[in-house]
Amino acid sequence: MNVLIIIDMLNGFCRPGHTLSLPVSTAEIEKYAAQRIGQVFAEGGRVIFIGDSHSLSDPEIGHPYKPHCLEGTEEAEIVDTLKPLAERSIVLMKNTLSIFLNTGLDKLLKKLKPAEVEVIGVCTDLSDLFALFELKIRGYNVFISPEGVLSLEPGKQREDLEYFKNRLGARTI
Repeated sequence: MNVLIIIDMLNGFCRPGHTLSLPVSTAEIEKYAAQRIGQVFAEGGRVIFIGDSHSLSDPEIGHPYKPHCLEGTEEAEIVDTLKPLAERSIVLMKNTLSIFLNTGLDKLLKKLKPAEVEVIGVCTDLSDLFALFELKIRGYNVFISPEGVLSLEPGKQREDLEYFKNRLGARTI
């Protein structure tokens, strides 16, 4: 069984006008994610959405990041294009850059025993980087496609993917 993890595809990152909105459109990633989710479901795999949900007392709020994706706000919601697919998936929330800390993901992945974990989401140079590192140190085979991620700094995308491949051992296209 394969597992697809969708990270931070939230209004607060993917829609303009929010504190940490990406500088470019995420429409292509959303399209790719929807396609991959359908394929993973058809293959009998599992899909896990992981999103930010913060309180003002969380360690990353204030320094280094301004308040964002506060629990219960529109910013912390999954983007509308993927929301119906999330309703058929497992949804976990995090309040740090870690996808494992206090989310239950470790226990879930140990139960599922995936042959490979694919990561899709934003931001390649933050949340995705931490996710790949955490997955690799736990011994998971990780795949990441350039179509499924977007760097906070769009010009760094190739460099980030090379780092994932050469330094973290992730399989890439």
